[in-house]
Amino acid sequence: MSVRKSLLIAVAVMLPLAGFLWFALNRKSSPRSAAPVSTPAAPPNPAHERSALESQLKMKPGHAPVLMRLAELEMEQNRPAEARKRLEQLLAAEPGNVDALLELGRACYAAGDTACALERTSEILKTQPNQPDALYNLGAIHANQGRLAEARRFWGQAVKVAPDTDGGRKSAAALKQL
Repeated sequence: MSVRKSLLIAVAVMLPLAGFLWFALNRKSSPRSAAPVSTPAAPPNPAHERSALESQLKMKPGHAPVLMRLAELEMEQNRPAEARKRLEQLLAAEPGNVDALLELGRACYAAGDTACALERTSEILKTQPNQPDALYNLGAIHANQGRLAEARRFWGQAVKVAPDTDGGRKSAAALKQL
């Protein structure tokens, strides 16, 4: 047997073996046999996050994601008036931002300003008349004010135009409770 032929046979035998060894050493263990590896999550620190976001905002004033997260933090801390300020800053930079308008309506309502909540949430319907979350929120505001016919109208529209969305499902559940 020639040296060349011997080398080819050795490579033909070793290559699959090397591939098998590589696969065996590098494959992930199955979920059943793997021990869960988790590091304990650090408890959320809103003050630290707020500080970091404020620093980012100084570098880029009017940055929508930063302003939105700051507003969320304010709402989580039950400070809707501060959230409202952040959302108004965001809307000054991005007029018509639907997410900001929805959150601003919620913040206004949480701050006790129903007129603002209705006005800001209704702004969405001017450009998107079938926006299910806005329809649901308007229905909820009207229901909480005792205007059940208006609530039914908004919730019914949300169910009609978007039954498979979160706003549509919540509207359907709310209609069942009336």
